[in-house]
Amino acid sequence: MEAAMLYGRLKAVNMDTRMARLHRYGDERGIPLEFDAALDEDMRRLVARYVKVRGVGELDDAENWTTVRVDAITAADTGGEPFDLDAFLNDPNPKIFRSEDVIRASEPFDVDAFNRAIRKGRNV
Repeated sequence: MEAAMLYGRLKAVNMDTRMARLHRYGDERGIPLEFDAALDEDMRRLVARYVKVRGVGELDDAENWTTVRVDAITAADTGGEPFDLDAFLNDPNPKIFRSEDVIRASEPFDVDAFNRAIRKGRNV
């Protein structure tokens, strides 16, 4: 089991089986989610919304999630509230992108091998 923190659109919530699907950008199949009765209200409230899911799950050989057991779920969008330009412009702690702070790879490397090494190291 691997720790999971995923973002996507919550769909196909079935309260009888306590199963749902999380659809991430470009993923038509979705990731199967399992949840407990304690999350029933959250799942009802967040259906069709963009959400953040925390839990544990299993990965197949291709590093795709086969199923994720949900521990917590929260909204990751504004809930349809209109964008507030004044609040954005007057934010006391704005997030500023500085290109000089970007860490760049000095040479090409195998991203898949890097990800496998990180996942392998989690279980040490």
